[in-house]
Amino acid sequence: METITQQTEQKTRFKVNLTNPVALDSVTETCIVPESKDKVFQFLSDIENLPKWSTQFVKELVVVQGKQKAITPIGEVFLRYESDQKSGLIDIYAGVEEQQMTPAYLRVIPFSANSTGVMFTFFKWDNTDDMTWKIFCKWIKIEVGNIKKRFS
Repeated sequence: METITQQTEQKTRFKVNLTNPVALDSVTETCIVPESKDKVFQFLSDIENLPKWSTQFVKELVVVQGKQKAITPIGEVFLRYESDQKSGLIDIYAGVEEQQMTPAYLRVIPFSANSTGVMFTFFKWDNTDDMTWKIFCKWIKIEVGNIKKRFS
């Protein structure tokens, strides 16, 4: 079975099966806020602000042995952000094990000087059970609603 593994700092992020690609379920929620892209990106790309808008998933942020973790309703998970301000990309990696973190994709899209779109996408990875997936699908609506409220 041929697979491709993306790596950062010698840690496996996730694997994609190239021989038998599987269609993954996904959910995307969007909102438009009356604020500049820079202000929205600055807020969302700061991992310390995660509990301010991701109120369903992140109950508390902690640092354990120099690693960022979140206390969540499904347990303690490692967290890592990868972001690029110019393109407005914020990839949020989370997982029980640091070597098996899966991404969620947050996009900050400028429409004008005072109008910015936010798009948040989750995929149902192989290690996500159906019950957890249903919960994530509900939570993403709330989390994007929190972003909208924050800037409205």
